[in-house]
Amino acid sequence: MINPLLIAADESKRAPTGKFRAREFLRIVALTRPYRRALVVGLILTVAFAGLHTASIGGAFPVFQILLEDEGLHGWVNRTIAGHRLGVDFAPINAPDVAHVIKVHSHGPANGAGIRMLDQIADPQSRPIEGLLAELAEAPPGADVPVSVGTGEQRRTVVLRPAASDIQYRLLRWADSLLPDDSPDAKIRTLSCILLVLVLTAVTSNVCRFLGEVLVAGAVLRALMDLRDKLYEQTLHLPMAFFAGTKTSDVVTRFVQDIQEIQRGLLTLFGKAIREPIHAMFLLALALTIDWRITMTITVVVPIIIVVFWTVGRSVKKANRKLLQCYGEMIGALTTSLQSLRVVKAYTAEQQEQARLDVVDRKMFRQQLKLARLDAFLSPMMETVAIIAGSLLTVWLAGRVLDHHLSMSKFAALGATLSMLFDPLRKLTDVYVRIQRSTAGAERIFHVLNEPKERPLDDENVEIKPLRQRIEFVDVAFTYPASNAPALSGVSLTIEKGETVALVGPNGSGKTTLVNLLPRFFDPQQGEVRYDGLDIRRARLRSLRRSIGIVSQESVVFGGTPIENIAYGDANPDRDRVIEAARRAYADEFLCALPGGYDSVLGERGTTLSGGQRQRIAIARAIYHNAPILIFDEATSQIDSESELKIQTAVREFAQGRTTIIVAHRLSTIQFAGRIVVMNAGRIIDAGTHRDLFDRCTLYRTLCETQLVES
Repeated sequence: MINPLLIAADESKRAPTGKFRAREFLRIVALTRPYRRALVVGLILTVAFAGLHTASIGGAFPVFQILLEDEGLHGWVNRTIAGHRLGVDFAPINAPDVAHVIKVHSHGPANGAGIRMLDQIADPQSRPIEGLLAELAEAPPGADVPVSVGTGEQRRTVVLRPAASDIQYRLLRWADSLLPDDSPDAKIRTLSCILLVLVLTAVTSNVCRFLGEVLVAGAVLRALMDLRDKLYEQTLHLPMAFFAGTKTSDVVTRFVQDIQEIQRGLLTLFGKAIREPIHAMFLLALALTIDWRITMTITVVVPIIIVVFWTVGRSVKKANRKLLQCYGEMIGALTTSLQSLRVVKAYTAEQQEQARLDVVDRKMFRQQLKLARLDAFLSPMMETVAIIAGSLLTVWLAGRVLDHHLSMSKFAALGATLSMLFDPLRKLTDVYVRIQRSTAGAERIFHVLNEPKERPLDDENVEIKPLRQRIEFVDVAFTYPASNAPALSGVSLTIEKGETVALVGPNGSGKTTLVNLLPRFFDPQQGEVRYDGLDIRRARLRSLRRSIGIVSQESVVFGGTPIENIAYGDANPDRDRVIEAARRAYADEFLCALPGGYDSVLGERGTTLSGGQRQRIAIARAIYHNAPILIFDEATSQIDSESELKIQTAVREFAQGRTTIIVAHRLSTIQFAGRIVVMNAGRIIDAGTHRDLFDRCTLYRTLCETQLVES
């Protein structure tokens, strides 16, 4: 089930599925290097899980041997070891006194003694065949063991000298010696012992899997936390020009959606991509050990199964991608409707909005139904293929069982092993897609990390002092990265220390762009900005910005207390200074009225405050830091007349003796300024007092009559 909370509202912001990016893949793998010890231990535990899980499946064979075969487990061990030492394959024992030879190997004692395929071997003293096979399995290497070969009058006695056992058969003999005998009563005890070992093995394998997955997940999540920290640091130190050409929502998506894509890719890489192939190899090795000929014959079907999974998987992926797009459209449409609910109700457009959402909902329904059909098709299709293949295989293996070439216990164990083999192959079908998407997400993140940072705050440049003479904009020109039209063209302006200058002009005239050059949010492509004659590009950035207090048009309030907001940037805020700054900004009156006063937690972005209250907090912030230069971008919305009066009073009082630049939108503010600069289309067209400009500047007079609002 898809979680809509994890889906970017705009599908275009998700990492695209394209070609595999090897360079980004290596870089995201390198992220885990500091945690390689945990990864290595986790992968070792993963291998241990695969081995132990396979061993627990292989343990089904002795269980089948006890339950399905008359010869029992001890009889199978003796027959297997005796056959290995003699160089023959015996059919499962189904008669008490003879063993049937179904294959003779060219190099072995039996071939040298003239024993041939289909011969019957019996004990010369007419003992049960189990006793003779036990003697052949336990005899010292090269010892003489007489056996009777053939039937009736053709029976002859030959002497066999069993060869030495390989180590795996000696271990098998040792393990067999730990179990009770094959008497009817002892079979239950043997079965109980084997099942106990299988249970312990299964528990140990699952513990290994749990610990391995936890260690791998911990390493991956720590690596991604480091990546987010680097991305935080990089983003906060990028120049403002980067954000002028990049949507904030796109940057946020890289923190959320693209990091999630990398997380899924790394967890898949160190999880399924390693665990399932190892698991499959162990299972294949077990099947080959049981009977390599049958296993090789059956594995011909595996490519067909993989092709089926791959084909259906691609269809599922395509349908899933379209479903995600529909989710994005639905979330976008629903968000728009809810955010604009006042307008919807005002124009009685509820039915229209419902119809628009219904269209998106139907598109989503079609994709969900398509996914449901694919899911519903996959299981019956695989079951049908399994039934057909299983039926053909059963007929073929039944013939081998009836010909005594295969025991029932081997058949059952082989079937269980091969059926388990398809599970890891199925889980591998989406590995490539997940890793591919992770590299696409990594490409977008590394694009941000590769961007050049803003100059360090504490570089080797000149430490500036409080302004002594003037600020000069000398023939500055600037064009935003995403724009073809210049925002500023040949602007020259001198502001003397202690002077209050107001910038006015139509929207887009370059007022805010000009003041943004002073704290070096942007650098002009032409000309200079000088601070007491020094090009500010040669000034130490921290000292420059700490000399400037900024109250922006959108007064920013962070989620936190009023003390944290007013003293923002000060690691050890002075409470008394904060309260004094709030009092001077006329913010103390509403802050004291909050439930917790100055220790109240304000809503994120100050949503619990009015526009005027937020701006007074921003002014208090500038007063607290007591910068000698003030930039005030006056807000034009959400401010009532009472708030405006208090804001104007606070700014006038604070501006006394400071160099102040005001981006003005109200006539009362313009009259407060000592000099008014009129801008249009990125140029300064006039400057002077309110009375002079009103008389001689047509644009200024028009602004006063139309845009500059008298309070």
